[in-house]
Amino acid sequence: MSKMLMGLVDWVDARLPIVRAWDTHMGKYYAPKNFNFWYYFGVLSLLVLVNQLLTGIWLTMNYTPTAEGAFASVEYIMRDVDYGWILRYMHSTGASAFFIVVYLHMFRALLYGSYQKPRELIWLFGMMIFLALMAEAFVGYVLPWGQMSYWGAQVIISLFSAIPVIGDPLVEWIRGDYLISGITLNRFFALHVVALPIVLLALVVLHILALHEVGSNNPDGVDIKKKKDENGVPLDGIQFHPYYSVHDIQAIVVFLFAFCGIIFFAPEMGGYFLEFANFEVADGLKTPAHIAPVWYFTPFYSVLRAVPDKLLGFIAFGASVVILFLLPWLDRSPVRSIRYKGTASKVMLVVFTAAFIILGVLGVKSPTPARTLLAQICTVIYFGFFILMPIWTSMEKTKPVPERVTMDGGMGFWKSVGAFFLIMALAIIPLKAVGAESEFACGTIECDAFEANLEDKASLQSGLNTYMNYCMGCHSLQYSRYIRVADDLGIPHDIMAENVIYDDANIGALMDNAMPKPLAKKWFGAAPPDLTLVARARNPEWLYTYLRTFYKDETRPYGVNNKVFPAVGMPHVFLELQGMQECAMGPVRAANGGIKRDPLTGEDILEQECGSLVVTDAGSQSPEEFDKTVYDLVNFLEYVAEPMQQDRKRIGIYVLFFLAIFFVFAWLLNREYWKDVH
Repeated sequence: MSKMLMGLVDWVDARLPIVRAWDTHMGKYYAPKNFNFWYYFGVLSLLVLVNQLLTGIWLTMNYTPTAEGAFASVEYIMRDVDYGWILRYMHSTGASAFFIVVYLHMFRALLYGSYQKPRELIWLFGMMIFLALMAEAFVGYVLPWGQMSYWGAQVIISLFSAIPVIGDPLVEWIRGDYLISGITLNRFFALHVVALPIVLLALVVLHILALHEVGSNNPDGVDIKKKKDENGVPLDGIQFHPYYSVHDIQAIVVFLFAFCGIIFFAPEMGGYFLEFANFEVADGLKTPAHIAPVWYFTPFYSVLRAVPDKLLGFIAFGASVVILFLLPWLDRSPVRSIRYKGTASKVMLVVFTAAFIILGVLGVKSPTPARTLLAQICTVIYFGFFILMPIWTSMEKTKPVPERVTMDGGMGFWKSVGAFFLIMALAIIPLKAVGAESEFACGTIECDAFEANLEDKASLQSGLNTYMNYCMGCHSLQYSRYIRVADDLGIPHDIMAENVIYDDANIGALMDNAMPKPLAKKWFGAAPPDLTLVARARNPEWLYTYLRTFYKDETRPYGVNNKVFPAVGMPHVFLELQGMQECAMGPVRAANGGIKRDPLTGEDILEQECGSLVVTDAGSQSPEEFDKTVYDLVNFLEYVAEPMQQDRKRIGIYVLFFLAIFFVFAWLLNREYWKDVH
């Protein structure tokens, strides 16, 4: 049998040099033996690329690339496809993880001069990968067809209209229509799943081929090919396989631990990985309060906003990416590694990194005069770093470079920690200076505390009952199914059908049983929103506070207003339960009576006309009973927004436990292989 297998291998290898390719790129490829932490991010980039490709294939099997069906198909994947939520979270988290590891991979090149001769082509291919990745991420970001997807695309695409003469036709050509529509979505889908992945894979192959042709750089910037033994093997080199392939397993496990921690316990990452506005279906007639691209584009978006003129801003935006291509020819230093460069290079790299972080944070926030000024300063620093690089790199005094690689780890752990905190301080202090906001989380007041308990079946059942009695007439749950709710809440199917399903729908149908949208629009001026994802588009604390802070206001069409959502356009549906509240003079208070303080001074806010709310016409429930009713409703809406939330966290514990155990074995295996390497 073994002879047959060996014969098959020889037969294939004679026609397709698999063994030779393995030896060239793995088995007999000698890499410097002093790789450190920063060299993990290359293999992690490949890992995330594979994750994106595989999860993307599965997601496309259930995705509908139409304006009418895209958003619903994503929710179908999340709710009705077996473990589809894991695939979606792996893909959405993977998009951010891709940029994290790529940015760190690029930072390592800045640290150790991995773009200098003879590795210029490696850097150029890497930058082309970065451009392709940005394009891939942008078109992919539009596909969920949420509010921020739609309006983010609207803003970015409209930038091209600043180009003289061809701008407007170019925008129309990109959109495929006069406005962003299903046509735009369909062509972006084709680009995301077919064209750009092919380009990305081709560039990755070229990047690796170019790297293995000239050899890997190292933290010392020493060419290991200059010192070889009698067999032509670099004295400071070591076979990539098995040494680094085993060595990298440790980093992969640590990365997966963090990656899975996000997937199972914080997939939204506070709205940065999955933006809250994207849990609302795209609406071309409803503009979000603040439009910003996803976080990995924001440094370059801040450069765009820092320039007041639209055309010049667009030029600066493009130049901020293009200038990176010129790095190999801007750095005139005779040494590669930051270890042996002068003080100027170290100071400039620290300042540049802090400025880049500041630009990224400012790009997420809405602009103010102070933030715009800081963005302009950081934009000058960003471009100044590259434009002035030929001057300081050619003039500064450098340290002598050793003949062979060193194994002392360079800066060491504590110096590295100190450098990290220095960069973060340089970034955080200016941001704090311009980032103070007086706006509360719930509009004019702070949100009341709310902690969901999705294991409390009685609370969830009570919340469903409240929804059916007071919300269902106007608001649907069109992405949730009766049978899923019944099973999760422990409600027998016959009781569910008898008490909840009023429109003769099958128990497996979607809960789309609100009043018809045309009728709702006629009555209210706009159709009331679907509530399936409202707890994710807002947050449970916002909902809890909002539903308890309606008050009498005769100037409004329905005679009520709201502390959280001023000029609200809906009636007080819980009037019979809570009764009517009216404004009272005094410090600003939430419904639970907590005094609110000025976020800048820490003092109680001065008396206002509607500082606190007082019940003047009691309802059928006491304040405590009403709070419990609202809590149950919001608890139910939190459940229905993500029914798999409890399963997600439960599975996550087992996954993280497995990875922790696996890391121990990976560490022991690595120690065994590297014990004789010096």
